[in-house]
Amino acid sequence: MAQNVGADGTCENWELTKDMLLEDQTPRKTPKRAVLSLLPSSPQRAVVLLALLLALSFVFLLALTIANIRRVSAVREELERAQLRDQQSHTTAWHNLSEVQHTLDMQLSAELRAIHSRLLNVSQELEEVQQKMAQCRAECGKELRDRMRALEGRDELQPALKQLEELRQEQSHISTLLSTALEETHNLTEMFCTRCPAGWQQFAKTCYYFSTEKKSWIEARAACSMLGAQLAIVNSELENKFLANHIMEIRAFWLGLSDMQKEGDWEWLDGQPLSISFWKKGEPNNVGQHGEDCATVSSSGLWNDATCTSPEAWICERSC
Repeated sequence: MAQNVGADGTCENWELTKDMLLEDQTPRKTPKRAVLSLLPSSPQRAVVLLALLLALSFVFLLALTIANIRRVSAVREELERAQLRDQQSHTTAWHNLSEVQHTLDMQLSAELRAIHSRLLNVSQELEEVQQKMAQCRAECGKELRDRMRALEGRDELQPALKQLEELRQEQSHISTLLSTALEETHNLTEMFCTRCPAGWQQFAKTCYYFSTEKKSWIEARAACSMLGAQLAIVNSELENKFLANHIMEIRAFWLGLSDMQKEGDWEWLDGQPLSISFWKKGEPNNVGQHGEDCATVSSSGLWNDATCTSPEAWICERSC
């Protein structure tokens, strides 16, 4: 009986131990089930999650693109405003420069008119001096001849001959002085040009006319011929600068220069070959179907070859 009690106790202990072991294993399996419950239960859920991630990525990229586009638009607007300000400042500067040039030209024209008036007065005075000198020369010569004839008729020949010699020396001296004065007067008259027509500009001993209308090169040459002039011929850098300074607008004026006779062989209307030139960079280039055989000058002082039938303004020149 005691043995049966021991066996029952052993069985009870074994059952108790088994239950404890089962209780210990139950909480260990619970986290594994929770983790497995979080994993996708099917391929459809995986596809949905992948699509959601792609949608989020697309939205993020779209937001970045919009932000960059806005930045680029802002930079472009700022550049356009800067270009507009630069154009406005350039226009204002050009306008101010044109006004200053116009004011200087008006002042220079007034001074030139005053100088022209004074030169006319000097020219008139010189002509009067020349007339008086010629009259004096004629009268003095007549008086000297009368005195010499009177002295020759006297009996006292020695004093008369001596006085006659003195008179001849005085006459020679006066004649020399008159010749020198007349030569200086002639040189002074040639030095100043005082007879340019109204509306013409003067440079050295030449008068220049700047047209306000446009014609072809042939018609411009004929128009200058009707005025007793010819298309302008440039002989020096100073003359070229003078022409450029009187071209206020951005336009071209015909010169008396062409290569009609032989392409590339430029010569002036008077037949002189081209010895000094002020071509633009890359000119003359003879472009176009009909070529460019006539030369123009602009306000920059640079030359360009153009089609001779194109309507342009022109410059005539003539001597004073």
